Amino acid sequence: STQVLRHGVMVVGPSGSGKSSAWKILLEAMTRCDNVESVPYVLDPKAISKDELFGTLEQTTREWTDGLFTHLLRKIIDNVRGESSKRHWIIFDGDVDPEWVENLNSLLDDNKLLTLPNGERLSLPDNVRIIFEVENLKYATPATVSRCGMIWFSEETVSIPMLFAYYLARLRNVPLSEQTNDIFATSGKEFALTPELELQREAADIVKPFFADDGFVVQCYKEAGECAEHIMDYTRIRVIDSVLSL
Repeated sequence: STQVLRHGVMVVGPSGSGKSSAWKILLEAMTRCDNVESVPYVLDPKAISKDELFGTLEQTTREWTDGLFTHLLRKIIDNVRGESSKRHWIIFDGDVDPEWVENLNSLLDDNKLLTLPNGERLSLPDNVRIIFEVENLKYATPATVSRCGMIWFSEETVSIPMLFAYYLARLRNVPLSEQTNDIFATSGKEFALTPELELQREAADIVKPFFADDGFVVQCYKEAGECAEHIMDYTRIRVIDSVLSL
C-alpha cells in the first residue's frame, strides 16, 4: 500500500532483516497478479560518484552527458523497448547521503520532476517507483525523509533459526553450482537428484544437529557476537555467511 500512495519509499532495517527479499517477493507477486512485467534496477550510490550517478555538464561545450540514474530514467521515458507497459522500480541500495540524495528531492515530491544542470526537466512516469534500501536514516535529512513512505524492518523480523532453516533447505534442494544471491533464480525449480545433490543432502543431515538451539553453530554465533573482536562492523548476517561459506 505504501508504494501505491508514494512514488518514493524507504525500506529501513539492519542487514539480514529481509529487506531485499521483501521487495523482490512483492514485485514477483504483483507480476503474477496483474500480468505486468516488473523490472528492478539496483544501484549502489556509494560505489560511484555523484556525476556518474546523475550526469555531467561540459563547461566548454555545454554538452550534457547522462549519468547512470538519468540514463535509466530517460530510457523509461522514451519508451524505446516498450518500457511504458512495464513496472519499474529503481532501488538505491546504500546510505541515504545528502551529498547525492538532495538532487532527488524535487523528483520525490508531488511535482515528480528532476531538473538537470543543463535546464532540462525529466518527469517521473507513473509506472516508476524510487526505493531506498538503507540500514538507518542517520545521514538522511528531514527534507528527504518527509517526501517518502517508510517501511521499517526489525532485526527480529527474520530470526536466527529461520536463517539456519533457509540455508539448510537450500543445501538439501539446490545444487551448489546453481546457487546465487538471487532468491528467484532457483525459486520453484525442481532439480534432478544427481550425485552432487545426494552428497549435499547427506551433508545437510550430518550438520543439522549442530544448528539446533543449543548446537555448536549457535554457540559459535553467540561467541562471535559477544566476545570476539571484529575488524569490520559486526553484523549477524556476515557472521552467519562466513560460517556457512566454510
